Parts: sequence; C-alpha cells; structure tokens
Amino acid sequence: MQNVSEKTMNLEEITEYCVLLVEDDQIMRLSLIDRLRLEHIPANAVGDIASAKKELSKGDIDLVITDIRLPDGTGIGLFTHISTHYPGIPVILMTAYGDISDAVSLVKAGALDYLTKPFDISEFIDKVKHHLSRIADTHLILDHPELNDSFKAGSGRLGKSTEMRRIERLVARLCKSDSSVLITGESGVGKEVVSSLIHNNSLRKKGPMIKVNCAALSSNLIESELFGHEKGAFTGAINQRIGRFEQAQGGTIFLDEIAEVSPNIQVKLLRVLQEREIERVGGVSPIKLDVRVIAATQVDLDESIKNSEFRSDLYWRLNVIHIHIPPLRERREDIIYLARLFVSELTTKTASTIKGLSSEAERQLQSMSFRGNVRELKNIIERAVALCDGQWIGARDLMFEDINNNDIHSVTLKESIEEAEQKAINTALAENESKINLAAKHLGISRKNLWEKMKRYGIEK
Repeated sequence: MQNVSEKTMNLEEITEYCVLLVEDDQIMRLSLIDRLRLEHIPANAVGDIASAKKELSKGDIDLVITDIRLPDGTGIGLFTHISTHYPGIPVILMTAYGDISDAVSLVKAGALDYLTKPFDISEFIDKVKHHLSRIADTHLILDHPELNDSFKAGSGRLGKSTEMRRIERLVARLCKSDSSVLITGESGVGKEVVSSLIHNNSLRKKGPMIKVNCAALSSNLIESELFGHEKGAFTGAINQRIGRFEQAQGGTIFLDEIAEVSPNIQVKLLRVLQEREIERVGGVSPIKLDVRVIAATQVDLDESIKNSEFRSDLYWRLNVIHIHIPPLRERREDIIYLARLFVSELTTKTASTIKGLSSEAERQLQSMSFRGNVRELKNIIERAVALCDGQWIGARDLMFEDINNNDIHSVTLKESIEEAEQKAINTALAENESKINLAAKHLGISRKNLWEKMKRYGIEK
C-alpha cells in the first residue's frame, strides 16, 4: 500500500475533480459520500457495476473508489472495464480482510491503491486527497498552431470552464490508450483542436496525424481518398494512389464530419475497425493497419441511427471513448478567457502595439450568442486586431454587419433572456461602481444570486 503524502490540495484544486464511489452497503455509501462532500470534493455514489458504467460514460469521473464485492459482479470486473474503456482513470479498491490477495493482485495489474475494511474515515479522505493531487500534477503538451504551450491537465488552457478542464483531464488519461475516440459538438467548438491534443499526447505523437473532412469529399472519390487505389482500377487511375489510412500508418487518422459518409463507405469503415486492414480500390491483397481512429461530428448520431442514416455497429466501434464539447454559449466564462488569449497570440504574431481588449469590448463579447462558437470568436478577434487603430480594442472594433445579426440568425427565448440578463448585470455593475450589494439591490435580486449569475456568464467584478 502506498504511503499518503503530506501534500494537501487547496479548495479550488479539489473542486475541479469528481470522484465516483461504488459501494453496495447503503449506510457506508452514504457516510463516505457525505464526508467527501463535507471536504468539498465533488463525488457521485452508486451501489452496483451497471450504475457505475453509466456514470463513467458521462466522461466526468477522475477517480473511482470501489468495493471488491458488488451485487452484480466484482470490483475486478469493474477495474477491467475501466482499464479497457477508460484507460488512465485511477482506481482505489475497498476490500475486506479476506479479499486482500485480490486487491494486491489488482494493484500489481495497475490499480492505484487499496483500503482494508474497516478503515478510519480520516485515512480514507487523506488517501483520496493525495491521489487527487497526483492527478493534478499530470502534464499535457498541447501542440496546435493556435494553442501551443505546456500546461497541466485541468489547468484551463482550453478554457476556464469546468467542462473544458474535464476534457483536458480526460485527454491526459488517454495518453497510453489506443482506443477509438468519438468527438461530438457543434461546428466551431474545437473538435479538431481536441483531436490534435489527443494525438500529440499519445504514444503515437511521433507518427503522422492525417485529417480528413468527410463532408468535403465527393461520394465518387471518398473510397479512393480513404483507402487508395491501384493503377488502372478505374478510368483516370493512371497511377497507384496511397490512401489516407495508409498515410496515417503509425499515427492517427481524424475523420471529421463522419456522419456525412455514405452507407457503402460506412460498411468499409466498419471492416477497417474490426479487421485493422484495408484493400485499395482495385487491389486484391489486404494491407495491415497500425492506425488510431478519431472521428468527429456535429450531427446527433443517435437520431441518425433511428433514421437508418448511420450504422449502429459502426457507431459503437467509433464510440469507445466519447468526448462531447459544449457550445461556447453554454460556457460563457470561456469567452473573455479565450478572447484575451487570441488577442495575445495575434498581437505577438503580428508585432502589433495593441495592448488588449477594453472593458466595453469585453462586455460586448459577453452579450454575443456565438452561433459559430470558438471559431466565430477567433475570427472576430482577428478582424478586430487587424482593423483597430488604437492601443485598446473597443466595442466598435468588434461590430460587423454579418456578426450576431438577429435578422440572419434566429435566437431562442432562453438565449434572449440570457443576453438580457447579462446586459442588465453589466449595466448595474457599471452604474454602481462594481459594488455587488448595490448592483444586486438595483437588480432586485440577492447578492448570492448576483454572484451566481456573474459566475455563470463569466462576468468579472
């Protein structure tokens, strides 16, 4: 058993991580979960393996603590499932004295640690905090033309929102995995950035990363593009062609807009994932593949499967690890964070004298709905940097006739209410010299309610 470190985590570090407790004894489960929450450690608790698998599929779990004996199986089976489908998520085992040999075997197989029942609850908490601190020390290297820097997993390099920090930590846990990954989210949220992050922090990072936009390929050419063709395979095939999968040998292939491929190509992709081999168009000999597949889509694949537009068996082959990136409007605390980052990068690249965004510009950004997500935000900042005449980017530098035009984009009632709330809060803070009590009174809400709304919309005091 590992010794518990003296290192402690501060409150902000602890609340960035989520623990899953799997314990069938209700009294013990409630006691442990209450103590975890008392220590400000976010935690979910379930009583069986089926429920644990459901929680794990949500992608928010950073540490699993499980009993070895469970009503629908054993902790051994759950550990195997986690090792296969969620590699890198650490597991702590709770075991009775008679099962210590099983726990020791699992630790040798890669489990993080074990506790022997009965144990002191303070020992339990110390061990959890110790291992959470080790997770916080995991490092990632983000190698992307727009975001190129070293950062800690969960440090907020992709954004300061809880959702994006959890995606960073999930990617960190995938560093030794070769499993297929499905990334979902609206256009412009950063699916390609996350795919690059996965590749550049994997064992394949020295190999190629081949990116394919499936929607941009002609239905007549996509098979040749993906799998290649032999000379003379069809009219115009005057030379042999190496397809994208072969080009990705030893590395990763990123299939963007995967929902756009035809049923015929879906069948061939399923075979590639099952057999790990391809045949060029017009070829007769299979070619073995050593390629990791990352797919992405903005389409609801569950709906596509119901409509017989996408094969369910291909979906499950791709969806071994699922990463969903929420739209920017649902993580508004990232807007100013990313805007400042883009300004810094663009001004450094262009040797500009611009110092940054004015407070009016930041308020303007917070009021936008960003239908185009992070891509739209970056475009706005890039144009503002190019056109700004002063040292500070003002609100007028962000205004373009094709951005946030409600005549072009329909806005939901929920979005309209959120935009009105943000404007009202910014106005109240400005008129009351950023004094929270006065601003809350002006708005007719409690101080606590105002703080919560400011945090939700990413509004800084």
